[in-house]
Amino acid sequence: MSLKTLYKLFFACGVLIIINQCTTQKVNQSSSSKLYKKANTDLAANYCIYHVNDSVSQLFYNISNESLIYKKTDTSNYFYSFVKIYLQINTEENLNNQLDTASLIIRDKQTNVLIKNLKGSILFNLKKGKNYFVNVNVFDFNKRSQYTHSMYADKTNPNHRQNFLITNSDNEVYYTNYFKPNETVYISSQLNTEKLFNVDYFKSKFKLAPPPFSTEPMQRFNYKPDSVFSVYSKNDKIELSLPNTGFYHLKTDEKTRDGVTFYIYEPSFPKIKDAEQMILSTRYIMAKREFDNCINATDKKASIDKFWLDIGGSNERAMELLKKYYARVQEANKTFTSFQEGWKTDRGMIYIVFGAPNTVTKLKNGEIWTFGEAGTPNSTEFAFTKVINPFTDNDFYLERGEVLKMPWYQAVDTWRQGRIYLDN
Repeated sequence: MSLKTLYKLFFACGVLIIINQCTTQKVNQSSSSKLYKKANTDLAANYCIYHVNDSVSQLFYNISNESLIYKKTDTSNYFYSFVKIYLQINTEENLNNQLDTASLIIRDKQTNVLIKNLKGSILFNLKKGKNYFVNVNVFDFNKRSQYTHSMYADKTNPNHRQNFLITNSDNEVYYTNYFKPNETVYISSQLNTEKLFNVDYFKSKFKLAPPPFSTEPMQRFNYKPDSVFSVYSKNDKIELSLPNTGFYHLKTDEKTRDGVTFYIYEPSFPKIKDAEQMILSTRYIMAKREFDNCINATDKKASIDKFWLDIGGSNERAMELLKKYYARVQEANKTFTSFQEGWKTDRGMIYIVFGAPNTVTKLKNGEIWTFGEAGTPNSTEFAFTKVINPFTDNDFYLERGEVLKMPWYQAVDTWRQGRIYLDN
């Protein structure tokens, strides 16, 4: 076969592959204008998925009633919530292929409506051998509001975190994978009944995300732990102490890196409480000289306050900017934390500086964030690729490029002119 013929064959195969990938990508997506928006995050709610066995899974929920509306429905003295949780289960291969649904009505009754958390769980069918995408929709019928949360469900790997239920000493479920120093957790699993588990401890700290136009290569993680120890299952539960900041990775099998990871951050996390944390998380909109002056200042609080006052122009405006910015930092920590704090991640960086996107398109292996109306000259897209990571399902890498330099500087300049970029 001649080189010319061989080249034509390779070219034809390449075209077919590209066409096939584009076609698959177009079908295998779902879009939402709600995800990450402020109106969607008004509902303080946490969820976690636990795989009970090979065919049944369980969604645990914890919803604060603070943003719910209670109404009287009869002549009694009782006020009722009227909330529906509706699950939509799709395959990861085709996000538009709805396999199953499950739902639950919550009717909380109170005479004097007090702030409380509504807790419970929903069982739903999920067969092993595939990855799934679960949409959690919460409808508050009294308020006429809907809130949406998206979750991945991994039913392919018996060592995955979702095969373990994490509780405290009172048997209350933990919904996040970040903890405070010196906490003790209890781990149970109906699919993993080993008696001995090894735990790797990492005290690594990671740099914040580089700008979206940076040519800096993606951070590579060194899997060598700083220490290793073993824990034993007793009465079908593992008791694990988490004394130090960093993260602990519990494994069922030394042949795999997969397992359950526990991230230990400052006691205030996900909130930003002290001046040094404020300075570090403001690096995205600071010049290097400003950042160095703040972080090396004797009085860090006075230094960061002066930064905001200088760009705000008045105490009132500076306070508004400061509150909005650090509210985004906190939300980034709650939503995008992986093996590093959410504000340091690629998605966290874009969320903090740009705000919530107009549209989030979920793909099998990533997300596309669109700011502005899609397809118009003034719109900006950020493409995030999901990274295969044994510590988390929440690690996404931004596809960087020179085309993102101008939108980035425009957003940063907006903040530095004393205006909030996309207050949504």
